[in-house]
Amino acid sequence: MENLTYLFVFVAAVSLMLVLVALRWTRSRLARALILALFALLLPAAYAAPASLLGRAKPVSLEWLGAHVKEASILSASYVEGEAIYLTLQWAQVPNLYRIPWDRDAAEQLQQAMRDAQRDGSTAMMRLPFEPSWDRNEPRFYALPQPKMQEKQEPGGGGGIEYQRPGQAA
Repeated sequence: MENLTYLFVFVAAVSLMLVLVALRWTRSRLARALILALFALLLPAAYAAPASLLGRAKPVSLEWLGAHVKEASILSASYVEGEAIYLTLQWAQVPNLYRIPWDRDAAEQLQQAMRDAQRDGSTAMMRLPFEPSWDRNEPRFYALPQPKMQEKQEPGGGGGIEYQRPGQAA
């Protein structure tokens, strides 16, 4: 991602030079406004597009399209202590790889949620995955409740097999 920052700075500088040249050569106010608007739209697109195109983890701060997502299921997680937590999240039928900044409390919470989900046979979830949360009271990572067990059928209650000892009358 660090190389992408240098690439973005280069693209922004070249674009700015083109905008300045275009503004110098045009006298129309409408054309100048259009040039500035296009430049303003180019910068965020040039910054975010490479992160989506690469097969690397995208920082959650760059997820603009999924900013409305309330929760996402966690398919996998890995930790690089002191650097980042890497998550494979699924929130719209398609899994995506994301990176959140390293936080020891978040890593422990995530690890506990993954353990609970595996023990209960459920899914680990992440609440508000693309919003920076200042609220430390509500857990960001949690396991869904254990799925409800199927009710046992009573003997002779239709469809169940009743055990009989050999030689016993039915």
